[in-house]
Amino acid sequence: MSWLIALFPPAPITWDGIATIAAALLAAGIIALGFLHERRQHARSRRAEAYAGALQAVSDYLEAPYRVRRRSGTAADRFALTAHVSEIQSRLDFYTAHLALIAPKVLDAYTALVAAAKAEAGPQMSAAWKARPTRHDRDVPPVAADPHPRPHPARRGGRRTPSPAPRRCPARPPPRSRWRPSIRS
Repeated sequence: MSWLIALFPPAPITWDGIATIAAALLAAGIIALGFLHERRQHARSRRAEAYAGALQAVSDYLEAPYRVRRRSGTAADRFALTAHVSEIQSRLDFYTAHLALIAPKVLDAYTALVAAAKAEAGPQMSAAWKARPTRHDRDVPPVAADPHPRPHPARRGGRRTPSPAPRRCPARPPPRSRWRPSIRS
């Protein structure tokens, strides 16, 4: 160890050295905070993408009865529709497991939403399969024939009643400006 001291003799600590060390520590702290912030933002965006995908899967499941109702009746169309519904079912299961890993706090709400969607769209899908296939464009309903009253409250956090309208402030006139241009003739 004495050879190290012989190679690099200790110099007296000056204010310049202290300022250099403080600047280096400050820079390292800022870099660490930036890294942690970026990591948190990335995790938040991954969770947001997972939430959006999970809700899209529920929405696709709710759309399935309409797709079944608009089928043409061919064997290829039946195969495509059953494959599509099966893919939606697997996405629902995937997002249930995925949310259990990344966001266990929202898992119960998502499970309730999926259950409400299945309770609503399942009987509609069965009725749509029993109905006659669509033969003409005029047979396709332009508007949704079956509303989704049950799953929507689950999206709002389980409330069955609509939230009250926000109170609005009465309209106020814009504030008057104190500055008035002088008109000279």
